[in-house]
Amino acid sequence: MVSPMEKPIPFSEKSDNIDLFGYHKCTVKLTGLDLSPCAAAKHGHGSKICGFLAKLFAYIVIISMFYRAFTFLGEEGKLLSFNWSEANTYGFMGLHAVVCSICVAGWTCNGRLHKHLKQLSHVKTFRIEPKNEIDEYSGLRKKAFFFSLPWLILMGFTSVFNALHEKILWSGAIVPAYKYSLFPALAFLVWFITSTCLTIYVLVNFSMAREIEYFNEELKKASEEKKLKNHSTIADFSFRQNELIKMVKKSNEFLKSYATVAPLFCFFSIINAIYNLSFIGTVPTAYGIGLVLFLANIIGWTILSFLPPAKVQDQLAATATILMESGEFENAEDPKVYPTYRVMVDRSLSIESRIFVVNAFGINSRNLNVAMFLVPNLGPLLMMLRKLFEYNGYNVSS
Repeated sequence: MVSPMEKPIPFSEKSDNIDLFGYHKCTVKLTGLDLSPCAAAKHGHGSKICGFLAKLFAYIVIISMFYRAFTFLGEEGKLLSFNWSEANTYGFMGLHAVVCSICVAGWTCNGRLHKHLKQLSHVKTFRIEPKNEIDEYSGLRKKAFFFSLPWLILMGFTSVFNALHEKILWSGAIVPAYKYSLFPALAFLVWFITSTCLTIYVLVNFSMAREIEYFNEELKKASEEKKLKNHSTIADFSFRQNELIKMVKKSNEFLKSYATVAPLFCFFSIINAIYNLSFIGTVPTAYGIGLVLFLANIIGWTILSFLPPAKVQDQLAATATILMESGEFENAEDPKVYPTYRVMVDRSLSIESRIFVVNAFGINSRNLNVAMFLVPNLGPLLMMLRKLFEYNGYNVSS
């Protein structure tokens, strides 16, 4: 929380010329979920009316996300039917959008994003040589926008396609006009919120990964130049490593609000989206293509939820590899060098800085590979289960 004596920093401000979020300083406000005016009003630094309106808009947006998600889930039909799996596919991604909206509101309300920029500026001061290229994030933001466009097109296509048939799901019943007319607009809002949330999540993680990667580059260079035998040199690296880990752990305190639950909804949606494909012959060709592309997009969202924090963990572990591959510590003349080396290795390998999905599975590259192998294979298992039921006389409606 922001201290009562500290003026809350608007999300739009930069820190030490690090423009991490770029145009997302504006998109956050356009989502209706920017609660920085509310935080400012709470501590006497802004208008209470603006704070109240910001909170009101945020509540409306979050409630609309809940309404959309539970409307989809409420359309569930017969077990293992197409209506059942289609409702689950859209419904679980609807819950993913709910998590994204709550995250954006929480991050802006508590000033988390500005605090991360301050930490990033702090660790930047410990660089041995300046490297401004790693502080340039415009290219990453452009890629994020480009890769979000298929999600926008697909969300718009499926919602409009179903609306033209007076439905919100192809396999569902005809619904009142106000409902099917509302869902294309909500689809655009979902794209806006989820793409903004995930881009911020990716940018924060990649900013940490870049800083740790550059630390490893300078550590490796010092090792190759035999400078780590000097206690003051390795002590400086040790202090810098500790500051980087503190930054990761501090940032993970707010990033986990997304990563703890949101990927789980993506996994549930992937399973059902794969199962949808067993009914692809019963839907129009255009909508069938949409279902395939929807699955591809969800897989992309899931990978982007896991890959950036996994990259952070890879870079933290790489520090220990660089140190252990260096042969200059065992015979160092200064007796203080080896204990410092051991502290750095133990810190790199032993300190827990991972984000845990549902507080059970730590995000790293190994667990990412395991999850992306196991979870999609549950979809074909549902197909086999459906065939087994049908073989034994249980009629599954398409």
